[in-house]
Amino acid sequence: MKKTKFTLILLGLIFSIKLSAQDDFKIGINAGINYPDVRGYDSAKYNNFKVGYLIGVSFDYYLTDNLSLKANINYDRKTQKYRLTYFNSSAQEIGNEDFIQVREYINLPILLKYEFGNSRFFANGGPFFNYLFNEKDIEPDYPLEEEEDWGTERKKFDFGISFGIGTTIPINDKNDITLEIRDDLGLIDTGRVPRYLNGTAKTNTIRLIVGWNLGI
Repeated sequence: MKKTKFTLILLGLIFSIKLSAQDDFKIGINAGINYPDVRGYDSAKYNNFKVGYLIGVSFDYYLTDNLSLKANINYDRKTQKYRLTYFNSSAQEIGNEDFIQVREYINLPILLKYEFGNSRFFANGGPFFNYLFNEKDIEPDYPLEEEEDWGTERKKFDFGISFGIGTTIPINDKNDITLEIRDDLGLIDTGRVPRYLNGTAKTNTIRLIVGWNLGI
């Protein structure tokens, strides 16, 4: 339900903005996949993250013919797989159980984008902001509340530097498709580190994004 509401809000943003047709402003939609990771403590490499996805809208304001200010508002879904291993009183393994933890974010990158002449290739970079608005487990049911004491508190906000490269494929005078690979490198501690490790959890998310300029 939350995902449906967010999609409707994104579409509403597109069609409610009253702008006359201008060459220096573009509105688009984008979607893609992400692969998240964390760093900052010794066992971070054992986190079993899975491919997630994102969907959102994009806004480009051209400062010059080749330089623009680009912003996205994305729904960003990240997933992580956990395994619980069970032992009997003799310390013998008697089974295990897997579950998926899903985290849903609002992702807001604000980027400076440079297009390389007439080559159709571009690079961009700038800050990003993430807000964690939902966190849940997918079967088996293993409530997050039962984990409260094992690690530091997870923070709602994440901030860092985003940079990417891509190409533009023209469709007609007003519409084009963009293909981009982007890396969001988190710079602050987002928490949820086991207390005995005394470390930090800084994010790193690789994204593959397809965008469509709507020609508005």
